[in-house]
Amino acid sequence: MDASLNVAIAAEFELCEKIVESLEQSELAIDKLLIVELYPFEEEQGIRFNNKSVAQHSPQEMDWSEVNYLFFAGNIEQVTHIAAAAESGCIVIDMKGVCAALSDVPVVVPSVNEMELVELRQRNIVSLPDPQVSQLALAIYPLLQTVEINQIFATSLLPASYQNAETVNKLAGQTARLLNGIPLEEGETRFAFDVHPQHTQALSQQLQRIFPQLNSVLFHAIQVPVFYGMAQKVTALFDYEVDFQPQESAFLQYHDSLVTPVINGEAESGEAQVKLHISGLSAVENGIEFWTVADEQRFNFAHLAVKLLEAIYHQGY
Repeated sequence: MDASLNVAIAAEFELCEKIVESLEQSELAIDKLLIVELYPFEEEQGIRFNNKSVAQHSPQEMDWSEVNYLFFAGNIEQVTHIAAAAESGCIVIDMKGVCAALSDVPVVVPSVNEMELVELRQRNIVSLPDPQVSQLALAIYPLLQTVEINQIFATSLLPASYQNAETVNKLAGQTARLLNGIPLEEGETRFAFDVHPQHTQALSQQLQRIFPQLNSVLFHAIQVPVFYGMAQKVTALFDYEVDFQPQESAFLQYHDSLVTPVINGEAESGEAQVKLHISGLSAVENGIEFWTVADEQRFNFAHLAVKLLEAIYHQGY
């Protein structure tokens, strides 16, 4: 690659580390990498890229005109930073889909609908969908090449890391306290040894931005006491019986034995290549069911965001 790029990352420390790992494995020629502390780092926390320390800046210190691309993993309350960067000519990869409801912001999953990047220049913003949506989109994309899907039901088991690093720390702390017989504070939300439903607002609309032909998609989400790794149980129903033969791809891997989030996390720890793992594939009447698992921090966020940047760069944006 000819041009050297200036790239900024605005995310929590743990996710910054994983994005940097993915960038080190990419072919992008990055001249300068910056960290934007949307969430202040601890004093001992620092990021290294290609064995060099990376400068950390507050959002208020940033001159966005000096940045070509921004990985943004903030929430809706921090969206003003997206606007400031985009208006300065920086292309923003909205990693958490906070802009996905805007009609002039493309919602793109790498390898699935990269043609939508032609809309990028309207605002200089492109959204990755919510990890639940990107995981489902990648899983059903091979199916949609051969058959029409009438209905989809997806149940997501969400780890603590899906929320934020603070929730991971709360789960760890609560687990230790309860195992030692120490009760939780009155009114404290319990994450350890418990499950509870999560809202799935706008997920169906995000998926329809990627696959307009899908009119009946239902998401359910359950918060579970797992630190990292998201699992989905997917049921896809057709007009008639289909003999589906799964094919390997750059993003997907099929397994004969059941793969769980913990098993997957242990297997992929330290591995350069991360994938979406599909197992438990079985036929139902006029449909199929399967189970998908991914490290949502390394795969759904970091890996897909870097692949999206590669697609943007190769298309000349």
